[in-house]
Amino acid sequence: MHVTIIDVASGERVPDQTLKIQADRILSIAPSQDADATAPGAVDAHGAFLIPGLWDMHVHVHDKDELPLYVANGVTGIRIMSGEKDEVALRAELAKEAPSPEIYLASAIVDGDPPVWPGSFVVKRKTDARRTVDEIKASGADFVKVYGRLSRDAYLAIADEAKQQHIPFEGHVPDAVTAQEASAAGQRSMEHLIGIAFACSSRQESLSGDMIRARIFRQRLAIEAEAYGSLDQKKCQQLFAEFRSNETWQVPTLTLLQLWGRLDDSKYLSDSRLAYIDKRFRERWDDRTSFQRLHWTNSEFDLARGVFTMNEHVAGAMFRAGVPMMAGTDAMNPHCFPGFSLHDELALLVESGVTTLGALQMATINPAKFLGRTAEMGTLDAGKAADLVLLGADPLADIRNTTQIQAVWLKGKYYDKAALTEMLEKAKARAKR
Repeated sequence: MHVTIIDVASGERVPDQTLKIQADRILSIAPSQDADATAPGAVDAHGAFLIPGLWDMHVHVHDKDELPLYVANGVTGIRIMSGEKDEVALRAELAKEAPSPEIYLASAIVDGDPPVWPGSFVVKRKTDARRTVDEIKASGADFVKVYGRLSRDAYLAIADEAKQQHIPFEGHVPDAVTAQEASAAGQRSMEHLIGIAFACSSRQESLSGDMIRARIFRQRLAIEAEAYGSLDQKKCQQLFAEFRSNETWQVPTLTLLQLWGRLDDSKYLSDSRLAYIDKRFRERWDDRTSFQRLHWTNSEFDLARGVFTMNEHVAGAMFRAGVPMMAGTDAMNPHCFPGFSLHDELALLVESGVTTLGALQMATINPAKFLGRTAEMGTLDAGKAADLVLLGADPLADIRNTTQIQAVWLKGKYYDKAALTEMLEKAKARAKR
């Protein structure tokens, strides 16, 4: 009752409304003066703001215990970016946890030889590529996850077979493929701004070749910096036009990209949200970042910060150019916290030049568009999914107000502030075991 509804499609604030829920759907929205204030389950929301449930469109889940952290942070949907070869078993395992956000699930990673991660599909030849896509389609994955070491021929065969099998392919732009080629081939989404610096560079061909040969992360970072140092604005705008035309979605994951330039920051490394992360995974984070923390010089951290500044610049430029974009964090990578970090991502997007409304859209209506589900989610309208977040302050006035969560409705079930706090406390207790 008496809530201000945020229309994420138009950016309008609709004050003093009452939204009614029936089962897992929004039944109606009407001015509060016309509503029954004595209705069972009525919530007095004077001074509060209601938005659709948020989506984090790039996460990894290492343990089903992480799933309530999303709900406690208003995240009612996630795109898991690395599944397993046995998708049925994985879905069954994830379904054991409640409450849980809705899940859009990748295949196991499809990579070249040798793969970056164990458990990946290894594709060497075109015939391997087609067989792998067919296997993924049969497994029940929602999409094919492509990765960086795929050869050009294997990648293009995956793209062609995915089109024939009517299954999207999403993920990294391989080193052997340009962002222009990936977009033209029909890659549905591109992650981490991979390949963008090179696609915008006047030295694209030579620097892309250098990147293929580089094996050390520090070298790759320096080559990316060179690409950003040779930006051709005309090429950038042409690339962005291709993304718009081909509906190639971008998920910058600024939360992850800022990591390498902040590993010398003691405040960043001692984030209080580490208390919600299981000791096993905190140790893995330490292992993955130990070389940089222990051996990088100030100049290397400065290099990483400079590249991140350009990443932000490009993200803002993409938004202004009308490139379709979504918010994603790459949780559970180091210091990318399930649920919590989506709010960090929205703030970083605004810092990059995205409007507050644009950032909010990247976690609500844009995922609905990407998934082809605008008829059932993404905005607050009668008949749509009752996935809602009640905020104590206006997110359009300050995007950081998305953290001011008073309640969450997930599939129509109401979780008040006390219930959300209990979820967080249980997660913290599990992390201490």
